[in-house]
Order: sequence, then structure tokens, then C-alpha cells
Amino acid sequence: MIMGSIARRYAKALFGLAVDAGRVEAWATSLLSLQQVIDGSPDLQDVLSNPVYSKEQRRAIVEKLGAALSLDAEPRNLLFLLGDRNRLAYLSAIVTTFGDFADQHLGRLRAKVTSAVKLDEAAAQAMAEKLSQATKAKVLLDREVDPAILGGVVAQVGSLVYDGSVRSQLEDLRQQLKR
Repeated sequence: MIMGSIARRYAKALFGLAVDAGRVEAWATSLLSLQQVIDGSPDLQDVLSNPVYSKEQRRAIVEKLGAALSLDAEPRNLLFLLGDRNRLAYLSAIVTTFGDFADQHLGRLRAKVTSAVKLDEAAAQAMAEKLSQATKAKVLLDREVDPAILGGVVAQVGSLVYDGSVRSQLEDLRQQLKR
């Protein structure tokens, strides 16, 4: 709960700066890249969140990381601020919250699509278009593979779930045969 409210405050402040600068999309993309780099490196996560490392050591790492990813000044300053206050552990939640604000601001929705096998790009694009038509908003797909659904697709947009999986159809058939 506390982590969420702290992350929300930082994300909201950074989002306000992004709107003023007209850089919402660019910052959302660069912050997502930053999060992927950090999530992909346990050593980097340790340096950024472990209080054993000094403020200067963390600042040097953040400076190099910001330069390598070509971060704008404000997102880079956020990293410095989080480092100075020993709050770099909140970065993932801040990036996620910022992304939610950016999606809402840009009129986008995220859909979680689960399929039994990996969807090819054409199928994913067709699904995104169908969901966009149904929701009257641009839909971005977060794809997952789960062989347990046997076949078909399950799409979740917000609280709405479209279940076209073979597993659920077999379950429906089983229920009908029991009656």
C-alpha cells in the first residue's frame, strides 16, 4: 500500500512534467526501456537498491545508465532523486504507474492476451484491431503463452474478459452434459 502511494506520487509528478514538455510517449518508452534493463540485471538491481552502496556510487551508476539510454533530463533527475532518498527500489512501480497515466492520456488500453501457442504478428495485429473496434480505443497487446488453455485465445481488457479458449468451451460442454 505504501509502496503504491509513494510510486504514484513520483509518477504523477513526472507525468505532469511530461505533459508540460509534450514528451509523454517518449518518456514512457524510455522509462520502459530503463525498467527492462534494470529488471534484466540482478547486479544492477542490487547496486540501485542496496543501502550498502554510497550515494555517490549510485549516482555514478545512474549517470552512466541515463547516458547509455539517452534519457531526457527530467527522468534522469528522477533517478538521482530516488537514489538520494534511497527509493530506487520503487522505480519499477513508478514506471508502471507512469505507463498507466500515459496510456490513459494517449487514449490507449492494454489488453492481456493469452494463447496456447505464440501468436504471430499478423494474428496479434488482427486481434488488436478487433479489440480496438470493440472498445473504441487503441489497444496495445501484452501477450502470454499458456499451453493449459489448449487452444484459442483469452483476452482481458480492464475487467472485461473475452474467453475463446478450448479449455473453457470443453468446460461448458461438460456442464451441459451433466444436466
